[in-house]
Amino acid sequence: MPADLIRTIAFSALLGLTLTACRESTSGAQSPAPLCSADFSPITDVQGKGWTSPLADANVNVRGVVTRVQANRGFYLEEPARRVDPAASRALFVADAELARSVRKAQDVAVSARVTELGNARDTITSLTDVVAYAVCAEGAELPRSSLSLPANARLREGFEGMRLAIEGSLVLSDNYRLARGEIVLSSDAALRIATEEMKPGPSAPERERRDGERSVRAVLPGPAYPPIPVGATLEMPEAVLGHAGDSKALLLDADPRFHAPDPPVLAAREAGTLRIVSMNLLNYFNGDGRGGGFPTARGAGNPAEFERQQARTGAALAKIQPDLLAVQELENDGFGPDSAAQSLLELLNAQGAGDWAFIDPGQGPIGRDVITVGLFYRRASLEPVGPAALLRAEPFQGRSRVPLAQLFRERNSGQSLLVAVNHLKSKGRCPDQGPDADRGDGQGCWNHARVLAVQALLPWLDGLAAQSDTENLLILGDMNAWRREDPITAYRQAGLVELVEELSGLPQHSFLFYGRRGTLDYALASPQLRAFARRAVIWHINADWSHEQTLPRPWLGMSDHDPVIVDFVFSQAATSN
Repeated sequence: MPADLIRTIAFSALLGLTLTACRESTSGAQSPAPLCSADFSPITDVQGKGWTSPLADANVNVRGVVTRVQANRGFYLEEPARRVDPAASRALFVADAELARSVRKAQDVAVSARVTELGNARDTITSLTDVVAYAVCAEGAELPRSSLSLPANARLREGFEGMRLAIEGSLVLSDNYRLARGEIVLSSDAALRIATEEMKPGPSAPERERRDGERSVRAVLPGPAYPPIPVGATLEMPEAVLGHAGDSKALLLDADPRFHAPDPPVLAAREAGTLRIVSMNLLNYFNGDGRGGGFPTARGAGNPAEFERQQARTGAALAKIQPDLLAVQELENDGFGPDSAAQSLLELLNAQGAGDWAFIDPGQGPIGRDVITVGLFYRRASLEPVGPAALLRAEPFQGRSRVPLAQLFRERNSGQSLLVAVNHLKSKGRCPDQGPDADRGDGQGCWNHARVLAVQALLPWLDGLAAQSDTENLLILGDMNAWRREDPITAYRQAGLVELVEELSGLPQHSFLFYGRRGTLDYALASPQLRAFARRAVIWHINADWSHEQTLPRPWLGMSDHDPVIVDFVFSQAATSN
């Protein structure tokens, strides 16, 4: 192509980002020299210092280097000169699908077109549309390059809109939810954490979340096929254009980043003589009608093949963990009959080799009115249930938190007794607009009041059961839907309970990834007397850090969206039954 070939663009309408027609100039068209040497508006003037262009709807002539071509959309054009004002970007997006098929990276291009803001509200990108003429003025131009450090607020990013950047400092993968679709979220220095995981609720928590947002950035990868990469992996970042991904600004990477990720987590060998107790959110374990039909289910698998894959991952995880007692959440609430989800899970446990599993059946059919419930499963060789199971049907558990299930067990080796309760408190979703359960802006989200009421009802009930059972060994397990420093967990602590993972493994911890931020929702809370027997307590990171849309490198990875909590106890052989 001649260096100064000019093309004239004709079109009948602009639809989205696509021009409907394009043709090369004829011999009677304007000569190329005037356009390539014409008077140009500096791109910084077109961009301006505000959220939108001061020249919106005006026709302008601009010139710059093509830094990135987006197929079927357009291309990014940047002035190579030094920036006069850091508050104004020196790049634009040319929204022309026809030209995107013609131009190439590193071409020096002149464009005559109309200034348009594409997008919604403040999250727009200053663009050129309705192109009337363009010229390729030179080939092989040097690509401009600027540097950006995180944290960077929205106003600072606006000043780099459309520009080719190198991100300075260390970067970590913070969100891989859309990795299979070629999108990730990166953060500076470390993965992001939920504010109320580490600080008390209050006005400082939302401010912490805002600041964390400034040290993260969305990134679009060059292609869709990427191997599974866990959150927390570090990476070597290629240069990128700070462009637009349709609904927000994003780094459009020039090349594949190089990730440095640890191997999938390995669970340390279990010590001899321990009693292993596990809490596990099953991510909606629904078995249809129990006879191969009944799919799609209310909250679980959409078809039998999906359920078989869910079973395989769950079974592989259980085979690795080898619990003696399993407390579960998000089990289908269809009773304990031969076709129930509870019976299906029991068969899965027995298939892992021990063959002596049983479940606690309160004898009342479904537990509560929710479509999901909690459950307790145990190995007969390790534990013996003592007396009937107990359910708490108080008002806080009617239509909000799931009905708790409690059972007294006797450990067969030592004779020690312990009272185990499994809970699943109200989630933070479907927020009311007003009332005590509305989001109060303190970092705890909505339904915090309902979760606190549930804990306040649960604790005296369990104290009464413990007194009746003549035991001081109390263990509360489950998904509390509250981060570590929030009011429901504080209420447990104020009652004298010890969070075993924090006590024995230290902080920070996490069991869940919520919109790219790590935090803990799953706990093992013990009475001080039971704490004395605890030897090890860990959260095994096999779920929260991994994208569920990919084939993962180990069969037990991705069996849920919550990580399981694992606690090992060693009871005195000399102890007598309480």
